[in-house]
Amino acid sequence: MSNQSDSSLAEVATDYGGMKLALSWCLFPVSLVLGIGAAFYALDAGVAPSIVTGAGTILSIVLVVIFERIIPYRPEWNESKGDFWTDLLYVPTYLGVNSLIEPAVRSGAVLVGGMISESFGLGLWPTSWSLFAQFMLACVVVEAFDYWPHRLLHEIPGLWRFHAIHHNPKRVYWMNATRAHPVETAFRGFVNVIPLALAGADESLLALVALTNALLGMFQHANIDFRLGVLSWIFSVGEMHRWHHSVKLSEANHNYGSNFLFWDVVFGTRYRNPDSRGPEVVGIENDWLPQAWWSQLAAPFRSANRDDTNENAPLSDD
Repeated sequence: MSNQSDSSLAEVATDYGGMKLALSWCLFPVSLVLGIGAAFYALDAGVAPSIVTGAGTILSIVLVVIFERIIPYRPEWNESKGDFWTDLLYVPTYLGVNSLIEPAVRSGAVLVGGMISESFGLGLWPTSWSLFAQFMLACVVVEAFDYWPHRLLHEIPGLWRFHAIHHNPKRVYWMNATRAHPVETAFRGFVNVIPLALAGADESLLALVALTNALLGMFQHANIDFRLGVLSWIFSVGEMHRWHHSVKLSEANHNYGSNFLFWDVVFGTRYRNPDSRGPEVVGIENDWLPQAWWSQLAAPFRSANRDDTNENAPLSDD
């Protein structure tokens, strides 16, 4: 009887392991295809672009939060390390680039972008192409407008003081993206919408880009044990972005892409260790930042006037 029970338990464990492995391979691509596909369908059905963006963003947040509990990459990263309330306080200062107020701000950005396109569009965008073809081009173009600002935040000491706040946490989970100093947010700006609007892209395309940014942004920092395989050459999410948060400089100085790795491949900054799926430790070596939200907002200005700036240096091997 005991042997039969042990055998049954082993079969259940094997089945569970197989289901978990299948889910880890399917979760990201299926979510991406369904999410963007649903957005195309809704826009074609006449749903307002701003509503498509807002609703899609909310669903992205819910999806990632749920699966962080179902198949976490590191279960201990789901536990607060004294950082949750600090992350929560960054929500309003981050202007909605991620987290609870993101849907409203992204929807607003689409509306503003649409007005810019209609009033000031330069007519450079290939509006005669199919919406799908325009969308594929937009993903490449938009990423160029964020790759270099992000890279400069690491390479210029004065800018790193502000961006270091994003690298301060000792875990990588969905709320990491809320950690951004207002100066960083102003520096990077609405780079994902405004350039396309000025080129003449219409509101539907802007909505698709904003929704894609929201969906990929959630998966970028998600504490979910999902696998990319060959997609690790395309998307800057999951394991690829965790390397960017490594405490080791040789690992962290890579994968600057906000959502995609197109320009990291071009400029030789893509990194993936084939022997591991993530860094051993994340954060900043010799971390100089305080933990309180209000102290972190003031820290870059205080450190700018200090004589000893070694601890404020950007992520470089020099």
